[in-house]
Amino acid sequence: MSGGLGESNEMFLLAVFRLTERGGEVSISRLAEVTGYGMSTVSEKARRLTEKGYLLHEWREAVSLSEDGRRYAGKLLRKRRLIETFLVRLAGYSVYDVYEDACRLEHVMSERLTNALERMLEYPRFDPHGHPIPDPDGTLARKKTTPLSLLDVGIVAEVASICGEDHERLKYIDELGFRPRQTVIVLNKAPFEGPVSVDIDGHRLSIAVSLASCIEMVVVSPYRTQRNGL
Repeated sequence: MSGGLGESNEMFLLAVFRLTERGGEVSISRLAEVTGYGMSTVSEKARRLTEKGYLLHEWREAVSLSEDGRRYAGKLLRKRRLIETFLVRLAGYSVYDVYEDACRLEHVMSERLTNALERMLEYPRFDPHGHPIPDPDGTLARKKTTPLSLLDVGIVAEVASICGEDHERLKYIDELGFRPRQTVIVLNKAPFEGPVSVDIDGHRLSIAVSLASCIEMVVVSPYRTQRNGL
C-alpha cells in the first residue's frame, strides 16, 4: 500500500476519515477548510478518489469513505500509531512531539516493516495518545467515548485519548495531567462556553471548552465520589 495513492491523496483520505469517524459525511467546504486546499482542488481530489473506489461522492454532494477507503485509511493510521509508539517508547520523543515525523514516515513505510515494528513493540493495542491501533487489515476497534466538554457535572470518567495534532495544545494538555487512563471528576461547567472545572488526583483545575473537547473520556460512574471534601 505504501505510496499507492501518494502522500497528498493519503492525507486527504485521513482528513475524510477524521471528519467522518463518528459516522455521516463531510462537505467539500469543510474539507477545504481543514486541508487548506481550494474548493476546486478538493472537488477534484474527491472526484479522482471516488473513481478509484476510495470515496463516495456525487457532484455537489458531501463526501464519505467507501469500505475500501476506510480500510486504506485504517492501514495508514496503523502505521502512524505504531511509529508514534516506537518514537515515544524507544526514541525518546515526548507524546506531544511525535506527529510531524510519524506523519512523514507513514507514507513510505512498507507493510513488512510495519508488521516487524508491531512485533518489536510486542503488539501494542493503543498509541501514546490512547488511540486504538488498527488491525493489519485496517479494521479499527472502537469504544464509546465522550468529549470532556460534554460530560455532566458529577460524572467520574477516565481519559481514553487526546485528539489533535497541534504541538503546543497537546503539550499543554499533557502538562495539566490529562493522560490516558487518568481518572477525572467533573466539578462544574460554567455557562456560555465557560471553562470546565475538574478534579484530577485531588487537584482542582479549570480548562477551556476548546481544550476539553479534545479530551475523549470513558464514563466510570455517573456519581461524584467524595474525595478531599469535594
